[in-house]
Amino acid sequence: MALDRSETVQILSEIWEDLLAVEVDPDDDFFDLGGYSLLVVNVVAEARKRGLRLEANDIYAHKTPAAIAVALSPDGESATVPTANDPDFGSVWETGLSPLETEPAATLVPLAPEGSGTPVFCFHWGTGNVRFMRDLVDSFRGERPAYGLEMAGMWSRERPVLSIAEMATRYLREIRTVQPQGPYLFVGPCAGGRIAYEIARLLEENGESAAVLAVVNTMPPGTTELDPSWGLRELYDFRINSLRSRFEVPDLLTDQERVMRGMVEIAWLDEDVDPADLHWRQAVWAAGIFAQEHYEPRPYGGEVTVFQLAENAAREDADWGRLAAVTETHTYESAGTLPLLREAAFAEALAKKLASFSG
Repeated sequence: MALDRSETVQILSEIWEDLLAVEVDPDDDFFDLGGYSLLVVNVVAEARKRGLRLEANDIYAHKTPAAIAVALSPDGESATVPTANDPDFGSVWETGLSPLETEPAATLVPLAPEGSGTPVFCFHWGTGNVRFMRDLVDSFRGERPAYGLEMAGMWSRERPVLSIAEMATRYLREIRTVQPQGPYLFVGPCAGGRIAYEIARLLEENGESAAVLAVVNTMPPGTTELDPSWGLRELYDFRINSLRSRFEVPDLLTDQERVMRGMVEIAWLDEDVDPADLHWRQAVWAAGIFAQEHYEPRPYGGEVTVFQLAENAAREDADWGRLAAVTETHTYESAGTLPLLREAAFAEALAKKLASFSG
C-alpha cells in the first residue's frame, strides 16, 4: 500500500534525525542540516527498508521531507530525471562502443618509465584515472620505473568492463608486456587497492607472487559505502548530483571550465580531458563502482601492506586480516586518499617497503 504524504514526512524526518543527530522539521533542508553525498545513500537504504521507494535524486532535487513527500505522492512530480543540460545515463552509455566494435585501447600508462630494477605498478582509483600519480611516484619509487593502470574507456569510447575479475585479467596481461614474470610490486590507492589485491590473488593461484601489495586508504573487499542494489543508472545519477552539489551548480555545464578545473585539482579528472567527455567519464566512474560493489573476494595467502586513515582504524570491517594471511598496517591522520598520498611519512614508509625487495 502506498504511503501518504504525512507518513513519508515522518519516515524521512526520523531517518534524518537518526543519521544527523538533530531535530528535523518538515521544511528542513537535508544539506543545510549537515547532510552530504555519501549520507544520501544511507537515507535511501533506510527509507526503502521502511517501504518508501526513494531515490537519491529525490533528495538532491527536493531537499526537505515535505517537498520529497509531495514529489513521491501519486500526483507529485518525479525527480529522477536529470536536468535538461546534464544528459541521462542511457544517452551517454549508448555513445560507448563494445570491444567487438573497437580496438581495445592500452590501459598501461608510463608514469616514470626511466630507472632500473623491478617496476612499481600503480592502479587507478575510483574515478578510473591514474595519471595524477606522475606527480607522486618519485616520492616512493626510488630508482625503479613506475607504471600506472587506468580504466578502459578513459580516453576512448570503449565501454569498460563491469567486474574486478575482468579488470584484473586485462591489467595483468598488460603488466606482462613490461614485466613478463613476477615477483611484482603493486600500489593501489583507494578502489585501486582492491584491483591490486585481486591481481595478487590471481598470481598466487597460478604459482607467482606479488612481493609488495600496498593498499592505500582501501577498505577490504566486501565492505560497501554505496548501495549494491543500485544499477549503472542510479550510480551515474548519484555521481552527477554529487558533483552538482560539490560545485554548487544546477548542472555540470554551468560554469563548466571551473567545474572541470576543480575536478583536476582533486585528481578526479586528468589534464586535457575533452569537455565533451565530462559526462562519459562519470559513466565510466559508475561502471567502476558497480564492479567494486559486486566484487566477491577470495582469501589471499600473501602479505598486504595497509596504509589506512586513523578514522577507519577502529572499524571491524577495515581489517584486512579477514582476507589476507599476513598484514602490516600503518595509520595516518590524513583527510583522505590524496592527502595521504602526498604525506611525507607515507611516502617514506612505502619507499622503505619497496626497497625491502631487492629485485
